Amino acid sequence: MLFDKDRDAFSKLLDDLGDHYGRLVSVRVKTTWWRLLETKLDLATLREALDQHLLDGARGRYFPQPSDVLVVLERAVGGRPSADEAWALGLETFDEAATVCVTDEILLASAAAAPVWEIGDKVGARMAFKAAYERVVTERRIQGQRPRWQLSLGWDGERRVLAVQAALEAGRLSLTQARSFLPAPDLPGSAVRIAGPRSGQVVALPIDEEAARRQRWRALREAIHGRQGHANDAERPNETVIATERERSAQHKPQALADLEQLQASQDAS
Repeated sequence: MLFDKDRDAFSKLLDDLGDHYGRLVSVRVKTTWWRLLETKLDLATLREALDQHLLDGARGRYFPQPSDVLVVLERAVGGRPSADEAWALGLETFDEAATVCVTDEILLASAAAAPVWEIGDKVGARMAFKAAYERVVTERRIQGQRPRWQLSLGWDGERRVLAVQAALEAGRLSLTQARSFLPAPDLPGSAVRIAGPRSGQVVALPIDEEAARRQRWRALREAIHGRQGHANDAERPNETVIATERERSAQHKPQALADLEQLQASQDAS
């Protein structure tokens, strides 16, 4: 955060920047920069961000805007994916077996697109996702919030370990963050562990509510749509069993729908 005592240094910093680009930075421009950035960073961070802008071969050719400063800060924590890149990651969150490292903005956009995806409209889901993602990213940038990477957990323990390891190597998760996650719920007794990036250190993955939430989503969908086909003919039940199961599914469907709506509302609220 910028303080009143920083105003003189802030003004000189912009004057030096203007000298570099051969232009005069007016008091009005300085006031605008101060208003937009004063709650988002301190003077040292601003100076470092401007240095990074100057060193950028493409962006550095132009006098920066406050938005360029925020872009530099985003890059420092892994950056925000574009809408198309975010959609590719969001698609993986629809696979309940997959663990994927995403930003909270991708999770919000995925939640908005999920109902459209569930009815089979993939094009509509992509459009809903991109619209929600771009809206949320714009809001977060205006507020000066940086992207926060986190894991959306699936039930496949082996894929989870690979995803956590990749996130650690990419610098999107720290070892401390990784310790807040466990392997898939269907492997409660297994000692699944991962190695920290380049350190050789092995860390355990503790439990998280996300995996349980995704299991509840899956169970509710099964209750709504009924059980899927059996693995082979030997396991296929007779007509009486099928009729009984259909009747049971019909009886539980209204409550399952209500539970699903309540679960989605609680997820949106969180």
